[in-house]
Amino acid sequence: MRNEPTSGYEDPALNYRVTWKVVDSGGVVEERIFTSRDQGWDFYQDMKRSPNAYGPTWEHIPAQ
Repeated sequence: MRNEPTSGYEDPALNYRVTWKVVDSGGVVEERIFTSRDQGWDFYQDMKRSPNAYGPTWEHIPAQ
């Protein structure tokens, strides 16, 4: 189920950042940046279900 559906149009002015903490890393924060909203949202959902990650966040950020 998607809470962030796309209209089929990707905004070139935005990127999507997913951050999470790796369980066995002592609190090290990892991040991955996506240009595709769908790919970023799917990855965020995967991180929410992952037993090796906690505290995932999803953000819209200016394109870099």
